[in-house]
Amino acid sequence: MFEHEEKERLDVVDHNDTVIDSILRRDMMQLRDTPGRYLRVIELFLQRPNGDIYLPRRSTEKKLFPGSLDHSAAGHMLQGESYDTALVRETREELCIDTAPSDFVFVKKFTPSKDLFYFRNFYLLRSSQEPQLSDEHTEAVWLPPSQLQLFVDRDVPAKHTLYEDISELINFLAR
Repeated sequence: MFEHEEKERLDVVDHNDTVIDSILRRDMMQLRDTPGRYLRVIELFLQRPNGDIYLPRRSTEKKLFPGSLDHSAAGHMLQGESYDTALVRETREELCIDTAPSDFVFVKKFTPSKDLFYFRNFYLLRSSQEPQLSDEHTEAVWLPPSQLQLFVDRDVPAKHTLYEDISELINFLAR
């Protein structure tokens, strides 16, 4: 269903998050065995004015984490994209909401680890606009932040970065 994604070209970055190369998305798993060569992704949660967070479920046709709970929007950065450009694009593609970079609140940057070969920039988008379910997702729920962790813990599977990001979001909102 998402064959077009396999042909996307992604920037490869070094330990300083500086572009050093590019790779086709279909070949990205090769980077697991090449320390010092990483990808970039953005992740975000959409929050309503009442505080609820939009939590969708990935399509069963997705190659990675099919049928899993997911961020409101997330995605790989394409070749030549900035974090800001990727945020606006992914929000449009996955939520059908038009935004500007200034609409997002930066929460945290995660550096690559032994298990994840990504730089992950995590954001919050506060908006009263109602998202539309994209073809990348099959359903979605709105939950208060205090219920996110329990909901995800009870509903396996979930994208594994979701657990870490929910904890960061709750800490961020408590500040």
